[in-house]
Amino acid sequence: MGDHNKTEQAFRFVDSSFAKIKNPGIGDEFERLNFFSRAYYHVYLVQDNKAILNKAEIYADSTISLIENSNDIPRYWKQLNKSYIFKGDISLEKKQYSLTYQWFFKAKRLSDKFGTPYDKSEFNARLASLNYAQKRYQTAAKYYVSQYNELQKCDPNIDIFMRTQGALDNAGLSYSNSAAPDSALIYYVKAIAYINSNEPKYPKNKAFMAEAKAVIYKNIGNLYKSSFNYEKALNAYTKSIDLFKKFTNSPEYILSSELELAGLYLKMANYNACNQILNKHESEITKPDGNKLLWYELKIDYLYKTKSLNDVHKYIVEYAKVKADSDKEFRNASSENINQKFYDLQKEYELNLLKKENQLSNLYLIIAIGFTIMALFILYQIWRNWKATKKNNNTLILLNKQVTEQNLHLQNTLTALEQSQEDNKRVMKVVAHDLRSPIGAIVSLAGFMLSDNRLQGEDQHLMELIQNSGSDSLKFVNELLNRESTVNEMERDPVDLNALLHYCVNLLQYKATEKSQKIVLKSIPVTLSLNREKIWRVMSNLITNAVKFSPESSIIDVNVSILKDSVLISVRDSGIGIPDHIKEKIFDINEEAKRTGTKGEKSFGMGLIISKQIIEAHKGKLWFNSIENKETTFFVELPLL
Repeated sequence: MGDHNKTEQAFRFVDSSFAKIKNPGIGDEFERLNFFSRAYYHVYLVQDNKAILNKAEIYADSTISLIENSNDIPRYWKQLNKSYIFKGDISLEKKQYSLTYQWFFKAKRLSDKFGTPYDKSEFNARLASLNYAQKRYQTAAKYYVSQYNELQKCDPNIDIFMRTQGALDNAGLSYSNSAAPDSALIYYVKAIAYINSNEPKYPKNKAFMAEAKAVIYKNIGNLYKSSFNYEKALNAYTKSIDLFKKFTNSPEYILSSELELAGLYLKMANYNACNQILNKHESEITKPDGNKLLWYELKIDYLYKTKSLNDVHKYIVEYAKVKADSDKEFRNASSENINQKFYDLQKEYELNLLKKENQLSNLYLIIAIGFTIMALFILYQIWRNWKATKKNNNTLILLNKQVTEQNLHLQNTLTALEQSQEDNKRVMKVVAHDLRSPIGAIVSLAGFMLSDNRLQGEDQHLMELIQNSGSDSLKFVNELLNRESTVNEMERDPVDLNALLHYCVNLLQYKATEKSQKIVLKSIPVTLSLNREKIWRVMSNLITNAVKFSPESSIIDVNVSILKDSVLISVRDSGIGIPDHIKEKIFDINEEAKRTGTKGEKSFGMGLIISKQIIEAHKGKLWFNSIENKETTFFVELPLL
């Protein structure tokens, strides 16, 4: 759209696209503003409207402010460098040469710090343009050749192609104006060959290719014309005009080439052909540029050579006005030496750096003095502390001696306690073992007497109490003995966990039936290396507790699941739960942790302690989750290996 002068449509399309970007960043905003700026600049080049150039400058200023205010110049330095150079181009168009130097110098500093060959080529191109505007053609040619050499180091694309052919053509033009026709022709031929070799790579840019070759052929025609090789000059001009008319049909480009052709006809004394071209374009000569100056020069020369002197005076007056404006513009452009200007700016920049370094040096000196004072204060404090420490050393030595003696006394006491504990364990084990036989006999006799139906009434009730008490006592004695044995190494065998749990549930279902409860088992076949009797004891303890602390008609869920490296067994009840204040004591010998079941069942507080020891001996884990007066779930995790 922009290339076909549909600027407003292009702006709307860009704004619409930009609005669809979620959370646009600095780079996105830069691309939008940069497009507007360069689009207006393109319109200015076609229309020569200063108001349009001012719009381009406003957007260029916006791109610079966007990056400079972002505090992230190292990330967006390429965009900022592009904006500096473009702002310099606008200043050059406005003939504001001092500003042009400043913007290009800013770009140079960025290129020196972060630059790539492409960035250096851009800077060389701008220096070449400035030197060319000041008619320092040899210097301009040198910078254009440097631009071309830097571009050869870049990865090829359409932008690199356009700039490369332009650098070759401009180098040839600079050499041509510096009276070095051989060098000029070399670069013109090289530019044509470069375009021809790359034309197949960019089929969508045929119009640009044709336009670029047309400009070069016009320059070649000028070169041959100045060397009096009119036949080759005529051939070059014809190619230039044909390409312009066929692919671009731009009046400005066609005018430039046809005026050069008119000059050739004038040299060849083909006055009719020359006059036809001059008359054809007289109404188009409006802008005070090189084409207008050339048209007046050719018209005056034609009138002199054809002896048509009546109108010469009028054209000489108009020519003088245009020439005066042109000379004034040149004087403004060449009033300052570019190299000297950049040297001055560089020195000014270095002076500012020295000032900043001096300020930093003063700041560092102040910081150093502060650190010195702080160090002296710290040394003084160390000296004071050393004196105080020395004074207290004797006291500390005395206290240390007392502490050492107390430690020896405590160690002896601890050794005696450990020995006493071992003796207590042995005594407890002997007592428990000796009690098991008579208590077992009491339970057996009570059962035998109850099986004989001769006891009735109060006697039978008393015998049932004897049997229940004996059974409870026997369980307590067994728990004492098992608690000591679980810490020892256990023998293990491959055990079908599914079968073991079914057996345990079936056995305990009779006990659950007394409270109208139901035990539901959901298991899967899995074989583990276990001590069958001890794991059965753990599961029996957990399920018995669930029955004991659950209300009548409730359900007890036993589930088995396979994890990545282990088996997880859970026993869930909907009973009285475990209060928060005893949750941390449930696996310890603690009277507070003993509680009565929902039908008055007694608890010795040993089952969970022994169960935890058994599971940990199997390298497993036992834990629980509980909500008071709602539910409790005990978890057993056993390794698969």
